[in-house]
Amino acid sequence: MLVPFGKKYSAILAWRPNLIGQFLFSTLLSLLPLSLVVIVFLNALNKQLAVTQQIVSDNYQVTKSLNNLKQELNSLERATRQNWVLKSDSLDKLIIDKWQSSLGNIDELMFISPASEYINQWQQLSQALQLAHEQLVIQQRQDAQLFIPMSELITSQALWLKDQNELQITKNQLELKALQNSFINWLIALIPLTLLVGGGFLWRISGRLKGLTSVIDKLGQGHWQQQISVQGSAELVELGNKLQWVQEQLHILEQQKDTFLRHVTHELKTPLASMVEGTDLLADEIVGPMNTEQQAVLELITQSTVRLRAMIDSLLSYNAIRTSKESINEIDFKHLINKINSHFEHRLLARNQTISWQSSLPEQPIAVAAELIEMMLIQLISNGLKFSPTGSVVNITLGLSQSNLTMVVSDTGCGIKDQDKTHIFSAFYQGKHAKDISAQGSGLGLTIVKESVEQLMGRLELESNEPHGCRFVIHIPINEKQGVK
Repeated sequence: MLVPFGKKYSAILAWRPNLIGQFLFSTLLSLLPLSLVVIVFLNALNKQLAVTQQIVSDNYQVTKSLNNLKQELNSLERATRQNWVLKSDSLDKLIIDKWQSSLGNIDELMFISPASEYINQWQQLSQALQLAHEQLVIQQRQDAQLFIPMSELITSQALWLKDQNELQITKNQLELKALQNSFINWLIALIPLTLLVGGGFLWRISGRLKGLTSVIDKLGQGHWQQQISVQGSAELVELGNKLQWVQEQLHILEQQKDTFLRHVTHELKTPLASMVEGTDLLADEIVGPMNTEQQAVLELITQSTVRLRAMIDSLLSYNAIRTSKESINEIDFKHLINKINSHFEHRLLARNQTISWQSSLPEQPIAVAAELIEMMLIQLISNGLKFSPTGSVVNITLGLSQSNLTMVVSDTGCGIKDQDKTHIFSAFYQGKHAKDISAQGSGLGLTIVKESVEQLMGRLELESNEPHGCRFVIHIPINEKQGVK
């Protein structure tokens, strides 16, 4: 059955190796050059060893043949001297055979070592032997001095052969050393390539994981509409699909929670408005006069309704933070300071408290999320005023340095205990303090501040304010392209 080319090509593109397959492939790819170098080196080494073996064998054969020739000439000289005295026919025949054997040894030398420099030496030796043979055998001269040139020539050639052998061995050793150095140089040169291939694999995997980290960060910031597309190995693609599914489920849960909060806060506001209106009518004694005990109860009810309203407003603010996206606009901090002062005007007069501002910001507006900045400052100032004694001052310092907006809010209140510092930013958590129940809030103020800072990719720090109180430091990065206008 034939498979259409288009489907086959699509199947090839859809195939993705797993991490183990990619690791094995990168390992083989990095080891391939090393393997080739080792194979080439072993092949060259084998050839060089074969050459070395041949040199040793040839030198052995040449030396052996030359020694045999030298021994035969010595034996020939003794036999010739004896024949001069004995005049034996058998010695004549032996001498003739030894002469033929000596000339045969020279032919053997020429066969074993056919190099030109060797041939020249053996030819000189052959000429000396033939000359001595002619004079001693053919011309029947009885002169022992005729053996001396042959003996001296063989001795000199033996020394020359020794030098040649040492020269060949030295040359071969140099070639082996050069081959070894070449192999080491290739290994050193291939180490960066191997590291590059292995590092490329790790860099590729690291890049994919950073992409997943970025996706998870965006999920944590509430970006539910992002398209999650992860490339790479089969495991990473599968993980990307799971993240896409998790994103959809989280989005559904977030929508359900937001809907629940909106309905709850709306349903709470309606009876709360009736309660506030009723307490106002009772306080104004519209329905009749009230005695002291009734006024005390009414005051308690009024405080509870105010606290309930503050809790509903905090819930709405908390929900707005979690569902909002980063919205950059321009802030005129002078206008923002006046707005916040107006917001706390009645509370400041009621408790004789003061808000002190120290600002080193430029006159120009700053591009940043205005609503979040305002919400953070209001929550921190509200906490500072709430937990500080009558007549106290809450200090706010604003500054801009190294593309960071720095806001510092410090008070002289009761401070935060060490055991509460790890939980103080959790939703609905309220630390144990010495204030009365009217000072208690919803437990969402610092949670709103923390999540607002995270929404702006900033940093929140909690410090002690000597001699007492607490100090919140916020660093918000400012986009260099949109910073100060």
